[in-house]
Amino acid sequence: MAIVTFSRQSGSLGTQTARALAEALGFAFLDKDSLERRLVEHGVTAASLEKYDEKRPGFWEIFSSDKNRYLHFLKTVIYEFAREGRGVLLGRGGQVLLAGVPGVLHVRIVAPVEVRRRRLQESLSCDERQAEQILRHDDTDRAGFHRFFFNVNWDDPQLYDLILNTKNLSTETAVALLRSALKQGRAADQERLFRQVMADRCLEQEVVTRILYQEKVPVKFLEAEARDGVVTLNGTVNTRAAVERCAQIAASVPGVEKVENQLYYSTDLYGYMPHA
Repeated sequence: MAIVTFSRQSGSLGTQTARALAEALGFAFLDKDSLERRLVEHGVTAASLEKYDEKRPGFWEIFSSDKNRYLHFLKTVIYEFAREGRGVLLGRGGQVLLAGVPGVLHVRIVAPVEVRRRRLQESLSCDERQAEQILRHDDTDRAGFHRFFFNVNWDDPQLYDLILNTKNLSTETAVALLRSALKQGRAADQERLFRQVMADRCLEQEVVTRILYQEKVPVKFLEAEARDGVVTLNGTVNTRAAVERCAQIAASVPGVEKVENQLYYSTDLYGYMPHA
């Protein structure tokens, strides 16, 4: 049982290393294309994919309900993928969304700017100025994506278990190092803990999906916390009937054994519904 998340700078060989590791281990590989297919299956629009995928959205997107919908289903897809086990996840905030989960290795691939620029010039057949612009644009977008959705510094080394500088490393060498790290990190009780944590997280997402996006009950700041089948609801609604309705919906989700309803009823609820 193992999941590896990859964060990479453009031109660092991060994408190539992630794909090569997945192939070497026989792991599933979740990249931009495969993730977008899963998001579309959950009803995320092409416009949202174009707007948010590893990009730095504009200021007004902070107040957009579309942003909350995208983030919710991004979590759903990544949790569902991780729960399957034996997978490699490329980008999309995996190091944040799966932080603290037993059996997950968070990897960062970097390289000096001049090395990354030269690699882009060679792979894209562009001049130095164009390669520099691409590097700056990609780095800014990925950093902005992490700041916007997760309020973290993409470059923070504490987000990662292992950081590889590929200035003098081939993809093959990087893969060998990662395979060794995975072997060293195995623990007898990790699989049980991993399955428990991911089952809880997937259940939380399913409860929120049912309430907000299927039954469309307006709840501000809805959160569902699951622990061994016990789901605790937090958030604010504007009618007493909605408090009970949310509890009923949550209780109907397969896997939910008990609902602790801590939703707050307020007649002062107004304005946009960020999760609606």
